[in-house]
Amino acid sequence: MYRKQAEQRMLRLRGLDRLGELARRISLAVEDAYETARKELVAHPPMVHKVLVLELPVRQVTHEELAQAKAQVEALSKDPSQRRKMLWHQSVVERFERQQSQRNEKYEVHVLRLGEVAIATNPFELFVDYGIQIKARSKALQTFVVQLTGPGGYLATAKAISCGGYSAVIESTPIGPEGGQMLVDRTVEVINGLFP
Repeated sequence: MYRKQAEQRMLRLRGLDRLGELARRISLAVEDAYETARKELVAHPPMVHKVLVLELPVRQVTHEELAQAKAQVEALSKDPSQRRKMLWHQSVVERFERQQSQRNEKYEVHVLRLGEVAIATNPFELFVDYGIQIKARSKALQTFVVQLTGPGGYLATAKAISCGGYSAVIESTPIGPEGGQMLVDRTVEVINGLFP
């Protein structure tokens, strides 16, 4: 947002709208990568696909968070235009009720090997720390972490949760930091198993 005026100027000078500019950038990046990658063609690269179903511990709703969520539900339920936000808080109340008997949620993760490249999917919007751990610990020459492949929500670190913010509050994070580390460890284990 701090470069907004400069970005608007460049769009005007290029005669593009925002969508056109994004298309231009993607096209340039693909062309640039293609020019380099085509120098090393591999006829029959190793290709493997593994599907994992991980049971990750649900981020536990505290009694204080429950009380705050209930208060928000009560206040917001009076205004039909606030329904979506009210349901966001209601999900915390429902999770508190579920956590009495259900401590884990199942999530699907895919790990692929294509030549010397690993691709790992997950249903979350990961905080950067988790993605870096996967890439740094991977034996693959290059590792891509693909996020938001399902209904996972944010996956915040312990530090982020202690600092607060929209992407770290209980409403936004169905799985806590312990589950994040489990996701990282299991993903890395499977990737590395594909690269002996």
